Amino acid sequence: MRHSAPARLFMSAASVLAILAAAPALAQQPAAEPAAAPQPAAEEGSEEVVVTAQKREQRLQDVPVSVTAFTSKILDEQATQSLTNLSAKAPNVVLAPVGYSPFAAAFYIRGLGFSDVESSFEPSVGTEINGVYLTRNSGALMDFYDIASVEVLRGPQGTLYGRNTIGGLVSLRTKRPDGTFSGGFQGSLGDHGRREARVAVNFPITDTFAGRISLLYKNYDGYNYNATLGRDEGFQETFAGRLTLRYAPTEDFEATLILDADNEKGSGASMRNAGRPGNVFTNLSPLDGDPYVTYGNEPIFSDVDTWGATLEMNYDIGAGTITSVTGYREFNDNLSSDYDASAITGYHGERTQTHWQFSEELRIASNGEGPWNYVVGVYYLSQAYDISNRQWGFIVNGTQFANQDNTAYAVFGQIDYNATPELVLTAGGRYSYEEKTFTNDPLGPVTASTFKSDWSDFSPKLGISYKFTDDIMAYAQWQQGFRSGGYNGRANTVSAVGPFDAENVDAYEIGLKTSFLDRRLRLNFAAFRNEYSDMQTGTQGPILDGGGNIIGFQSIVTNAAAATIDGFEVEANWAVGSGFTINANIGWLDARYSDFIADLTSDGVDNPTDNTDLPLVFAPRWSGSLGITYATDLDFGRLTVNANAVYMDDVYTSGGTINRISDVQVRRENTLLDAAISLESPDGVWRVSLWGKNLADQLVINNTFGLGALGNLRVYAPPMTWGIDVGVNF
Repeated sequence: MRHSAPARLFMSAASVLAILAAAPALAQQPAAEPAAAPQPAAEEGSEEVVVTAQKREQRLQDVPVSVTAFTSKILDEQATQSLTNLSAKAPNVVLAPVGYSPFAAAFYIRGLGFSDVESSFEPSVGTEINGVYLTRNSGALMDFYDIASVEVLRGPQGTLYGRNTIGGLVSLRTKRPDGTFSGGFQGSLGDHGRREARVAVNFPITDTFAGRISLLYKNYDGYNYNATLGRDEGFQETFAGRLTLRYAPTEDFEATLILDADNEKGSGASMRNAGRPGNVFTNLSPLDGDPYVTYGNEPIFSDVDTWGATLEMNYDIGAGTITSVTGYREFNDNLSSDYDASAITGYHGERTQTHWQFSEELRIASNGEGPWNYVVGVYYLSQAYDISNRQWGFIVNGTQFANQDNTAYAVFGQIDYNATPELVLTAGGRYSYEEKTFTNDPLGPVTASTFKSDWSDFSPKLGISYKFTDDIMAYAQWQQGFRSGGYNGRANTVSAVGPFDAENVDAYEIGLKTSFLDRRLRLNFAAFRNEYSDMQTGTQGPILDGGGNIIGFQSIVTNAAAATIDGFEVEANWAVGSGFTINANIGWLDARYSDFIADLTSDGVDNPTDNTDLPLVFAPRWSGSLGITYATDLDFGRLTVNANAVYMDDVYTSGGTINRISDVQVRRENTLLDAAISLESPDGVWRVSLWGKNLADQLVINNTFGLGALGNLRVYAPPMTWGIDVGVNF
């Protein structure tokens, strides 16, 4: 008997409970109580969580925004290694790698996102680090090291965060100097040749000046075997470093400079043929057998260099705080791909991208006193990129070049009026303007052309919240969002260059935030409806010769007329007592095109079809997670056991009409089970952790890439992996 998705979601929690069933037996001895011992788990769970979702520090339960916060403590307990480990641990959130590009992000929140590395494509889920917005997916999937917190904001965030946060925002904040001489080291070993080392050191310079340096080295052999080349594939190697300097000459002023650099190289997860009968690539490589055995004759490879500088200054003027965040980032990305995934050179590609960005945000936020509270600011962004896209094989031969300059300006503000101690009225908006100059030199005998366009938008926001008690708050809000239009950087024909139009959304949300049991239980609910117009949709389009024959394929963006996303979310955090803490969430989505007539077949024939009601990609109907942590003090230290079960319903990993007739692009429902057990010394000097990911060894598809009549390529997520971490603090 096949159970419903909600039933399977709840049933998957049994595996978590099984892991923790024996945990209390480990703690039969009386707990030691050394002077420096950590606080009991139940007390820790009752601590208030502070977030900066509205550009100022606020208690999580007081913020009328759907936001999930992960502290450094939670990240350590779950052995979180990158953003992908948080996928589905916040409701209706899919954080995944692109697959063939191991360091690029494919973030989807509430059914909206974009899975591509092309610099010309605007992301729809924003990523920011230390207040600096990252304009591209490439380089956004960073390894975690020395992270203070992660906040995942769901739904459009355009008012306070900008034009390309129409789906949501992932915000990371790194640890800052504390003015002492202290630090720590962590070494990790695991299967598939995993070797990691992390170092962080605080150092005082003067009474008002302090620094912190953080270093990361990572080496991973990968989990694929290439039968054609006779070697393992999927290796990753990372060198990264960060220097943070903090200057606080007075209680009113603080300046923090953050310098970081990172080199990431690796082959990532190799692609396998997942063709259908009649596809060109169907007979070029085996379709069955071990999914982690690949057959490409040229390994996928990515080499990404990233560096950046951030200067944050805060000045307390009494009535509020003036904040300036200046950011510069640059990355160089070289990516090679074997699109036929076979032992012949049918369709290969190599893409080189150079991208830089400079941004400045200046804002003032009130101090939270009085009936009026506000955040008002201005924003400036300048960015540019160059792309070289070489393709070769029996399908197509040649190189396409493109470059773009982009300038954007914005003025934003949000005002909260406390009409009564219980009732808060909110109004806000953001005016955005940007212009892009795009030059494209297509593949083939076509003259290079330069295009220029501009877009402007005003995105308003209205909201209301009411506190029934100090621990129960309800809210409702309406807001609009904006995703910039642009050009197709991979276009090999003038007609495919664009521009494509900007994307807009009307978003409606109601929510309830509650606390019970002396605030040891947080239970939050949200329901929403997002109505998108001119939704930007990625697809594959054919390259035709003068005779109308297909000579290649190009990834392009087109505008769907409309799409609608309905859903709800439930989150719970419960410090049960006796050392137990429970975290759980459930998400439900109905995400589909409501009006979309286009040719999505990529077969070279202009044959538009009605794609209305076609599901959106990476939008599972049901998803959720259950995490349980047990902690207790023993004579020899603090024992912590953590287990998490993450469930995700069927999802389409690529768009197009093929989804109506085939499941080749479907990632089947799965439940992933992770666990970690750690022991920390009573004085916090040392810590040992043993962790495992995907303990049930589930076969999961990360991504699928449709190449029209050529076929489909599939990238699988890692199998079961494990490791041991040893850390020392001083």
